[in-house]
Amino acid sequence: MTAADRDPRPEHRIRERALALGFEACGFARLEPIEAMRHYEAWIAAGMHGGMDWLAQTDARARRADPARVLAGAASVVCVALHHDPSRDALRDARVGRIARYAAGDDYHALMKEKLGQLERFVMDEALPGSHALWYSDTGAILERGWAERAGLGWTGKHSGLLTIDRGSWFLLGELLVDAELDAPPAAPRDHCGTCVRCLEVCPTGAIVAPYQVDARRCISYLTIEHRGVVPRELRAAIGDWIFGCDLCQEVCPWNRFATPAREARLLARPLEGWSLERFLSLDEAGFAALFAGSPVRRTGRDGFLRNVCIALGNRGEAAAAPALERALRADPDWLVRAHAAWALGALAAAHPALASKVEPALGEARSFDPSAAVREEAGVALAQPSFVPSTQPSPPST
Repeated sequence: MTAADRDPRPEHRIRERALALGFEACGFARLEPIEAMRHYEAWIAAGMHGGMDWLAQTDARARRADPARVLAGAASVVCVALHHDPSRDALRDARVGRIARYAAGDDYHALMKEKLGQLERFVMDEALPGSHALWYSDTGAILERGWAERAGLGWTGKHSGLLTIDRGSWFLLGELLVDAELDAPPAAPRDHCGTCVRCLEVCPTGAIVAPYQVDARRCISYLTIEHRGVVPRELRAAIGDWIFGCDLCQEVCPWNRFATPAREARLLARPLEGWSLERFLSLDEAGFAALFAGSPVRRTGRDGFLRNVCIALGNRGEAAAAPALERALRADPDWLVRAHAAWALGALAAAHPALASKVEPALGEARSFDPSAAVREEAGVALAQPSFVPSTQPSPPST
């Protein structure tokens, strides 16, 4: 006899099935107004969502405030957590730059669809026959962290992510909306951040503008994934060699010392053997799509990804990267890539003044002849650096 057979309550049966499917935690909440919605509205009003205009749309905000607009008659939400790999491979990072841990393996959306779909069917067919359920995982107008907090899965940390005492923050969230009442007394998770401000202090762009408040417009994750177009020049150096997302605020969190390894192999980092930042610049559209098939990295598109690669190469400051960046500046079909390649060459010349004379011809051609005004501007800014400006000191007198 299974535990589910001994305890017929639907909440128990749903939790047991969720854990059997590989989720590490499962909780329940009644669909009532939550404080997270007030914080969300204030965040939108302050413009901190940046270019993610879909978050501010009236209809989307209404659905977040009232999930019954998403699933008619919705009365409860089932919240689950799935661990991803908390480790890093330093040698891999040295070759290809840093990718946020959650995105280093296969796309978690597909994995969540599979697991939540099974849980959804179990709820409708067995745990609550005749009910209706609808799953979500970063795929719709759902306040995921707010509902997970209400369901007792953790508390919102000062970096605005969900934290738990026994799992840290290396996990993904998913939800099931259900049109049936579940036993879910309101959870009141205790905030265990205390006086710690490590996440605020480590953020190189100052995106965590106050405890529990992140300005996406300065966040490395936003800049390298959601942001379209040119990355603000004043923020590029702070991005370092992150080419997709950022984990810094989680890496310094003391609670993550309790994080456990992922049980789902598909969330482990892809090795990307044979690839490097420089080699990424040779990818065409088809090559990019093939290399990152089934990966969250495809979200940036080739142009956004190679933009990030150029910034990473400029920040690493390795002279050996100059030839690959020159080729990108002269021949890449996308103006966004060429613009950031120009910036990166300028950064390399600043780090290695002897390199200036070698990269100056490519930058000069771009400043004068590139069809994109943005590329011409970036090349001009690069060439205005002291490494390229001829000396104005008088020549020593002849003897």
